[in-house]
Amino acid sequence: MKMRTHKLVIAALLLGSCSMVQAQADLEGYWTSLFAPTPEGEALKAKLPAGAVFVDDAGSGELGEGQFSGLKLSDKALKEIADYDFRQELSQEFACTPPSVAFYMQAPFPFELHQSDKFIAMKIEYFDMFRLIFLDGRGHPPADAPHSKSGHSIGHWEGDELVVETTHISSGTFMNNGFNHSDNLKLTERFKLSADGNTLFATQVSEDPEVFTGLAARYMAWRKVPGEYVYPYECDPSFGE
Repeated sequence: MKMRTHKLVIAALLLGSCSMVQAQADLEGYWTSLFAPTPEGEALKAKLPAGAVFVDDAGSGELGEGQFSGLKLSDKALKEIADYDFRQELSQEFACTPPSVAFYMQAPFPFELHQSDKFIAMKIEYFDMFRLIFLDGRGHPPADAPHSKSGHSIGHWEGDELVVETTHISSGTFMNNGFNHSDNLKLTERFKLSADGNTLFATQVSEDPEVFTGLAARYMAWRKVPGEYVYPYECDPSFGE
């Protein structure tokens, strides 16, 4: 009887483990920007934190000079914006400066997503960027560890939704209009696959007290295109001269 009980416990654990694996949606594939709203996407968007300021610039849309979607900026950020010289954007030195994950994820460029139970790798066409999202339960490195444009990402599954937290992101443009985030930005993303598996939705919540008050939020969506792959970006600063 005791052995039978142990077998039942083991079987229950195995079934629970299988259920967890099955809940992990298959996000593999090539994804390109989708601009049309859908009910499933709106349902994910509705989960954004109450009070978060929504930044509606994902995809091909961009905010103009002096537009910050209602975010309350710090004095330091306002001074940096006031001193920003847009003429530098016409220079060769500026042309191939890659943005951080806080900006490149919402840009209208495709990416490939490769998935295992330990990590998710994203190969992004924009500026040939690359992300690695750890799913093995590790934490973030110490605060003084090196920062990068893609930062350090750890993720976990909440049912069939992937929740990703990214820290250690080097400073960079936040809205492509002279407004930059600091290297203390924390990014929280939530990814969800549509019921038919052909659309990937995501929300992005940014927290950067050094630069703005409260939370900033974005919403993105991509459609799956079988058989495609990203092309090299190969930025050429002399192009057009």
